[in-house]
Amino acid sequence: MRILLINPNSRRKFGKGERVSSIIHPLGLAYLAGILKKEQFDVKILDAEALNLADEEIIGYIEKYKPNLVGLGAKTPGIYKVFRIAKKIKEKYPKIKIVLGGPHPTALPDESIEKKFVDFVIVGEGEFTMLELVKELNSKKSFEKINGLFFKKRGKIMKNPRREPITNLDLLPFPVYELLPLNKYISGDSRHKKFVSILTSRGCPGKCLYCNKLVFGNHCFMRSAENLIEEIEFLVKKYGFKEFHIVDDLFTNNRQRVIDFCNLLIKKRIKIEWKCGNGVRVGTIDLELLRIMKKAGCYSISYGVESGNQEILNKMRKGQTLKQIENAVKLTKKVGLDCVCFFIFGNIGENKKTMRETIEFAKKLNPDFALFSVMVPYPGTPIRVIIEKEGRLFEKNWENYDHFVGKAVFEHGELKKETMEDMYKKAYKEFYIRPSYIIKKILKLKTFTQFIKNMQGLSALLRI
Repeated sequence: MRILLINPNSRRKFGKGERVSSIIHPLGLAYLAGILKKEQFDVKILDAEALNLADEEIIGYIEKYKPNLVGLGAKTPGIYKVFRIAKKIKEKYPKIKIVLGGPHPTALPDESIEKKFVDFVIVGEGEFTMLELVKELNSKKSFEKINGLFFKKRGKIMKNPRREPITNLDLLPFPVYELLPLNKYISGDSRHKKFVSILTSRGCPGKCLYCNKLVFGNHCFMRSAENLIEEIEFLVKKYGFKEFHIVDDLFTNNRQRVIDFCNLLIKKRIKIEWKCGNGVRVGTIDLELLRIMKKAGCYSISYGVESGNQEILNKMRKGQTLKQIENAVKLTKKVGLDCVCFFIFGNIGENKKTMRETIEFAKKLNPDFALFSVMVPYPGTPIRVIIEKEGRLFEKNWENYDHFVGKAVFEHGELKKETMEDMYKKAYKEFYIRPSYIIKKILKLKTFTQFIKNMQGLSALLRI
């Protein structure tokens, strides 16, 4: 069996003229490759996004490698591109089996398995479902006992039960980074040109309306501090990485685990820089924790603030207060860590007034970076169910379900498309084009490269 795992190219253009601010490691595919390689299967990863490949180049790679099975990871905005690639592969190589997985096929598995060019859909966590599927394909047995799998049998769609979550993440092999083009990944605010992403937990007990819990579930399972250190030491020794980006949201939920992790970094004298860039919960940090994180090499932490109105935070079931937010940002600045805050326009119950309060709150908090978005009701989220019942979804093209482009795809109550998009534009301009903010950023610049990045960012803001 030869297995090819493809990360589709989600860029809007192909070729050298395309500029992107961020390209992250496809850890989901790297974890799949890890468990397959452990069982001695021949597996490769083609990160078409990092390599900026057109469909024809992907087909060319398949021609050379000649896989028996192709796996495609799919998020909602990129699902049509996944369908397009899968169709081209099946048309040219009908014997190749096509399997889809990821957030979108998990939320809407019927949409994917109904396609003639799709043979299998993995629902939820993919490692053991994929491993069992490959073993069955290798021995030409049946698929009925593989939990988490949708497949076709004599033209009929078969839907197996969901698989139980992986509770002990330490048992998983590390992602196979060697199969990735490690020099092609980009982060707009990284300190080193070469960095690597690392996942420390799966699942979340939070109840936020905008979150899809269908892949990892409502329970949080965490890797041990020792397991994290083992992976970091391996990556430092083998590849020379000096910067790590922790990409899960719940890194700080287990306070003692964070302390143990930091103490091990310090004790072992592992000289790295790292950041928590995915929206840490503000109620999980304190001054002592932030200080030891900084001592261990952390340089930046991001918070999911979402709104500057307490009633809206309550309605979105965020589970935090404005006071907690202010305290977290204050302590982060006090310790000397870079502070990033995320905000969302278009939460249930919002109007122009509450969105204005969010803009003012962002300016009051005055983090190093503020990232604004318009709410996107992704498939599998509670907010989508509410909007389908009470509001209006006027966008059926999944490609437009991208929360950082500032385009509204729904209306609900006082929330109108034009208002949300207008407040999104005002937020960026009002936050970043302030004399006090510009002066602060100039004073913090350390290199000419940072100056260029900031000028490019300012230019992009002026075009919004």
